[in-house]
Amino acid sequence: MNTEAKPWSRPAQPLGLEGWLESLRNLLVIPQDLRDEWVTRAGALEMLQCGPDTLDLLLREGLPHGGEPGAELFDRFDLVNLALYSGSGTSVPEKTMRFALRWMHADPGTLFRPQRWDCSVALTPPAGEEDADPAHMEWNLATPRPELHGGWVESLSVGPEGAVRGDKDITVRGTTGLTASGVVVTSGERREIRSRTLREIVTSFGPDQFRWGRMPEEMQWRKDVVLSQGYAPCISVCLELTERCRAAGFEARTRRGWIMGMLDLAHSWLEVVDEDGLVKTVDPAFVILAGHHAEMPHPAVAEAFNGSLLNRLMPTDHHADEPVNGYRRDGRFMHPRHQTDIQLSAEQPALSEANGAGNGADE
Repeated sequence: MNTEAKPWSRPAQPLGLEGWLESLRNLLVIPQDLRDEWVTRAGALEMLQCGPDTLDLLLREGLPHGGEPGAELFDRFDLVNLALYSGSGTSVPEKTMRFALRWMHADPGTLFRPQRWDCSVALTPPAGEEDADPAHMEWNLATPRPELHGGWVESLSVGPEGAVRGDKDITVRGTTGLTASGVVVTSGERREIRSRTLREIVTSFGPDQFRWGRMPEEMQWRKDVVLSQGYAPCISVCLELTERCRAAGFEARTRRGWIMGMLDLAHSWLEVVDEDGLVKTVDPAFVILAGHHAEMPHPAVAEAFNGSLLNRLMPTDHHADEPVNGYRRDGRFMHPRHQTDIQLSAEQPALSEANGAGNGADE
């Protein structure tokens, strides 16, 4: 498979077999030390919706897999990325992404008003750790900081007893899990990048050259490996852009948080101080997703992703290469199992509430 992806745009009509083969030729290479081949052949067929004959052809053409013929095992990231750029229009990842990005159809003005959310997160031990001694377990969950984008926390309960809520993390030791639930309000503000140099830097990763893809977080930290393959997921691209902005003399940092109401995904973006002294939020991954996977995105939505604060983002004090949750036993870090539920509240805040709450975006 090639290590340099060709420009790609979502086709107007399904591409058929050639679309699958082209996607395979440009498939992201997951390093062997990060591969996890557990999806069965039946699971692959259900996800891809391509039929057994097409799957067999993809296997002959080099689709990575383990297992025996007829009982192959696949890495789920391979299958997701293969499907996303197949142009079939019928695979589960394509349908899921179109549904998740439906909010990109609306006028970008909707991204700047306050929105109230009911949220809950439950962390439990990763696979194989269920029977470990709780006395050796440590947990952390990034503390939501909506005030950084002009929002606020209305309520937040953490458990079990002994859990400590800090500015950066909610932490607890000696238990079998960690929970947090409450009501938060996110907000945003329309801002434009003033510096021509800064705009050139932050718009250098567009959908005409790069793709978004699913992969382990640990792989995204290897930004040079990922970007060289033509993929620009949120962590990798923000780490790279932060370096470029700093090299050009701009104060910049990455920020980690969650995308609200979009599969409740952990996410990363860039924050950089423009020549007018204001912090501008830059989300190149959103630009790429809009260009490749959103159906009829609003023509001005990409501009909103280059500078503005967005109510679709829940900021924390974590950087891009810091996971939003963690489990440790005897000092060894692992990703916990997590169940996240984020829903728009039935009652939304009035503008007067937002004005009264103040805007702490630049604090």
